[in-house]
Amino acid sequence: MDLFSQDSAKVHCDRIIQLDDSIRFAGIANSMGTLIASSYRMQLQPLLNDDETKLYAMQAVLRAELREDFQKNMGTLIYSVGKYDKLLRATIPLIGFDYKKFYLLLSLDVESDAFSILENKVVLYLKNEFPK
Repeated sequence: MDLFSQDSAKVHCDRIIQLDDSIRFAGIANSMGTLIASSYRMQLQPLLNDDETKLYAMQAVLRAELREDFQKNMGTLIYSVGKYDKLLRATIPLIGFDYKKFYLLLSLDVESDAFSILENKVVLYLKNEFPK
């Protein structure tokens, strides 16, 4: 499965939400920051409305793209995490089967062990779904 279509991206978002009860939101954006698909945890009241979520996606992708300037010195970005008062956010770059760049955008409960969830669940899922 790849990220070519909105339907396949939605399937991945739905599966990622199921990886851990602490994951609030999963979205996939293209390299221009356009949100292709997203999923929310069941019974969750989102903190952002749809327009704010779209703006967040564009800004998160822009920040991730800017970080690439330093890859030659620091290596490839695996993920980045930001902690806010009400939640944790993570951005994970993805490469589709056609070598197009996408970004997985996550939000997690603020009290969750984000690094454990990312390393042991999300990154593992992505390695299985998108082997290099």
